[in-house]
Order: sequence, then structure tokens, then C-alpha cells
Amino acid sequence: MPGYHLLEQSAAPAESVSDRPSDRLGFLDFLRELSEDEPGIPRFWEATVVGLEELLFAAQDEAVGLALDIRRRLRAAADILQKRVVDVNVVFQGKLQRGEDLWVEYRGARLPVGHIFGCPIPRSDPHGRATYFVGFGLTNGN
Repeated sequence: MPGYHLLEQSAAPAESVSDRPSDRLGFLDFLRELSEDEPGIPRFWEATVVGLEELLFAAQDEAVGLALDIRRRLRAAADILQKRVVDVNVVFQGKLQRGEDLWVEYRGARLPVGHIFGCPIPRSDPHGRATYFVGFGLTNGN
């Protein structure tokens, strides 16, 4: 299903087993690709994006502002990702936690992932591990 699949490193697929084009890239590279006038995103692309928690951790006191800016950028690219039927696996090294909001526990810090992706309901993958799905419009329930 096209959208963002949020998962911990332990739940991430080792390799893509589908026939779809697949890439692994850093979160900043992903944002750069989305900001291009004509993003080079192929149809049916399956991306694995890593490093979001590093960006938020490095921002320290500015993590909330950075998260909101990332949300704005992702929402601006929603139409193109949806039209190209893309799947984006956002893989976290830290532990994803859900309460009133979604956050990632990383290096002893609680990072505001929910400011980007909202607070999606966890789903179980075929191995019983929790994953979170968010549509490209970044609204819960998509």
C-alpha cells in the first residue's frame, strides 16, 4: 500500500523480495530528491529511508521545529509519491513508542516523530512485529 511504513531496525526487511525498484538512502537524501523540480522517483519505487532519528537528535532543542519543517516538505511531495505508487520504509534504530503521540527513543532522548507522522495505530507484520502506516497526506487512518 503506498505510503510511509514506520518500523524499527529489527523489523526492517533485510532485502526487497519484490520485483519493484528498491533503494536505501539517508533521510536528507530523500528530502533532497523530493525537493527537485522534477524528482527522479520511478513508478512503483520502494525506498528504505534511514537516519531520521539522527537528524532530530542533532537538532536538540530545535527538534520540534525541524520535525514540523520535515512534515511540511513531505506533505508538499504527497501527490507525486501517491501518483507514482511509491512505498517508503522509514527505518529507525531507536524504539518507536506510541502514547498520545508517536516518538522514537534514541540515545536517551525522546524524539518527536509524531510531529511529522501523527500518531498512527500500530499494525503487526507477518512476524508479529509492530509497524506503523501513514498515507502520504500524513493523516492518521490513511
